[in-house]
Amino acid sequence: MATFKETYTLVLKSSTPTSWKGWIFFLLSSIWVLYTLAYLSNLFFYLDIIPYPTTHRALNVGILTTLVFLDYPLKKDYRLAWLVDIAAILFVVVGSGYVVYNADELVYAWGDANVIEMILGTGLIITLLEASRRTAGIALPIIIVFFFFYMMYSDHFPGFLRSTGFSYARTVGWMYLSAEGLWGPIIEIVSSLIAGFVIFGAFFKSTGAGKFFIDLALSLTGHVRGGAAKVAVIASGFMGMITGSVVANVATVGTITIPIMKKSGYKNEFAGAVEACASTGGIFTPPVMGAVAFLIADFLGISYWRVIVAAAIPAALYYTVLFNQIDLEAVRLVLKGMPKDQLPSLKTTLRNGWVFLLPIVVLVVFLGALQYSGETSIMVTLASLVIVSLFKKESRPSIPKISEAFASSAKGMESITPVCSAIGIIVASLVITGAGINLSSGLLTLSKGSTFLLLLFAAGANFILGMGMTSVTCYIITVVLLAPALIKIGIEPIAAHMFLFYYGTISFITPPVAIGAYVAANIAGADFWKTAWKATLLGSAAFIIPWSFVYNPALLFVGPLSETFKVLFFCVTGCFSIGVAIVGVFWFSPQTIKIWQRVIIGLAGFILLGPVSETMTNMFALFAAFLVTFYNFIHSDYAQRVWLKH
Repeated sequence: MATFKETYTLVLKSSTPTSWKGWIFFLLSSIWVLYTLAYLSNLFFYLDIIPYPTTHRALNVGILTTLVFLDYPLKKDYRLAWLVDIAAILFVVVGSGYVVYNADELVYAWGDANVIEMILGTGLIITLLEASRRTAGIALPIIIVFFFFYMMYSDHFPGFLRSTGFSYARTVGWMYLSAEGLWGPIIEIVSSLIAGFVIFGAFFKSTGAGKFFIDLALSLTGHVRGGAAKVAVIASGFMGMITGSVVANVATVGTITIPIMKKSGYKNEFAGAVEACASTGGIFTPPVMGAVAFLIADFLGISYWRVIVAAAIPAALYYTVLFNQIDLEAVRLVLKGMPKDQLPSLKTTLRNGWVFLLPIVVLVVFLGALQYSGETSIMVTLASLVIVSLFKKESRPSIPKISEAFASSAKGMESITPVCSAIGIIVASLVITGAGINLSSGLLTLSKGSTFLLLLFAAGANFILGMGMTSVTCYIITVVLLAPALIKIGIEPIAAHMFLFYYGTISFITPPVAIGAYVAANIAGADFWKTAWKATLLGSAAFIIPWSFVYNPALLFVGPLSETFKVLFFCVTGCFSIGVAIVGVFWFSPQTIKIWQRVIIGLAGFILLGPVSETMTNMFALFAAFLVTFYNFIHSDYAQRVWLKH
C-alpha cells in the first residue's frame, strides 16, 4: 500500500513539487474537505456551534486560495518568486482571517473601511485577482479591476453607465466587509453546493467507477460499426455529467478510449475530437451539469428538478448529432465493430458494477422526487457512494484513494472558489451603482429590440469569456451581465440561462483555445488545430441547439407536451441531416454524395434543428431532406443488390 508521501507525489502537479509543499497541500486539502463535509451535514449545529455565513465563506476562500499559490507558483525564472508566493499567502490568511474573526460584528454593522481594513481588503483583493490570473488567465482579472474602479468613478461615465461614484473607503468596505462583494451569494453557493458536488465527483472517480462506465460502454456498443468511438461517447458522457470537468474527463477516460479508437481505424485527429466533444457534452447533461444546474435553480428561484428536466432534451440532441457523425464516419471508412470475444460481457459488467449507478439514482430521487435541499441530498448521495463502494474489494476506500480524493477535491475547487469570490466584485458593482439595469436597457437599445441581434451579442460575448474560464465562472458573469436583457426582451428565463450556459462551454472544443481538444490531441498524438476544427464540426449541435430552444422553448418542456413532441420530431430529423451534410455519406453506402446534395440536406437540417418554428417551413425542409436521401438510396449499391435479388 502506498504511503501518504508516495500518493501525494503522484497527485500533486505543482510546477515546483517539494516535499514540504506537498505535505502542506495534503494537510490543507484534508482540512477543507473534512470541514466542508461537517458543514454540509450540519455537524456544527449538533455541536451547538453556529458559524456565520460570512465565516464559512471566508474560510473557504482563505484555504482554497492558499492552495492556489501552493499549486500554481510563479515560474522559477522570476527572482525571489517564492517570496511573492509567501507574501500572497500571508495576505490571504490575514485578510480572510480578519473577516472570520470579526464576522459576528460585520453581520450587524459595517461601513467605510478604516486604514487597517483598507490595507487588508486591498491586499486580499489583489491576491484573489492574482489567483484568478494563475488559474483562469488574465482576461477575467482585467474585467474585475474595471468594475472595481467603475464603482468608484461611475459618476464620470457617459450615458446609461453614469451613476453615483463612491470613495475608496466605501468601495473597499462594500467589497470586503459586507455580506456582498467577496462574500456575496455567489460564493455562498460555491462554498456549499458546488463544493459538495466536486467532493462527490472526486470520491466517485476514486472508487473506480470510470472503469465500470468504460466496460459498460464497451459491452453495449463495442461490437457495432464505429463501436470504439461510441464507447468513448457513452463512457465520457457518464463520467462528465458527474465530475463536471472537461479537462479531467479527457485526461482520465481519454487515455483508455482514444487508443482504442485509433486501433479500430479512426484517424488520430478524429479520435481526439470525439473524446473532447463527448467530455464537453457531459457538462450539458443532467443530473449534475457541472454543478451549474444548482446555480440556474438558485438564480431563477425554481426547483432543481425543473432544471434537469429542461436540460434533458438539448443534451440528448447534442449526443444524437455526435453519435450520428461517428456512425457515418464508420460507414465512410468501412469500419467494423470490435470482436465480441475481446469485449466484456454486459451481464458480468452490470453484475460487478451496477452499484455505481445507485448513488446517481439516490441523488435524483432526493433532489427531484423528494425535493430535499441540495446540502442534504449530496450528503446522502455521498454516504450511499461510500456504502456501495464497500461491496467490492477494488472499490473499497483505502488511504491512497481517500488521499487522492481529498487532493482532487481541492484541485477541483482551486479554479472556482477564488475566481467566484473575485467575481463578487462585478456583481456588487452592478448592484450598488444600478449599472446592471442600465446595461440591460443599453443592450436592448443597441439591438434595436431585435431578439436575434441581442442573442448574437450574448453568444459572442459569452464565447469570448468562456475561452479563459470554467463553465461555472463564465455562466455567473454572463448571467449577471446579459440574462436580464434577454429576459426583458421576452425570452423564457430558463431558455436565456441555458443559452448562456451552452455558449460559455463550447470554447472547450472550439479554436483558438479549445483546451479540451488540446488535451485530447496530446493523448492522441495528433495536431492540435486539426483536432480542434474536427471537434468543432463534431460538436456543431452545441452552436445550433441553444438557438433552437430559445425560439422553441417547448424543447425545455415549456408549454404543452404536444408542442414538445412536434418540435422534437423536427429536431431529431435535423440531427441526422446535419450529420450527413458534414460527413458526406449516408448510412447505407460509403460513397460520398455530391456537394450540392450536402448543401441542400445541410440547410434542411439547420432549419429543422435550428430556430425556425413555422411548421410549413419545417415540412418543406423535411421533404427536401427526404428527396436527397431517397435519390441516393435508389442509386446506392445496397439498393441495387436488393433489387437484383428480386
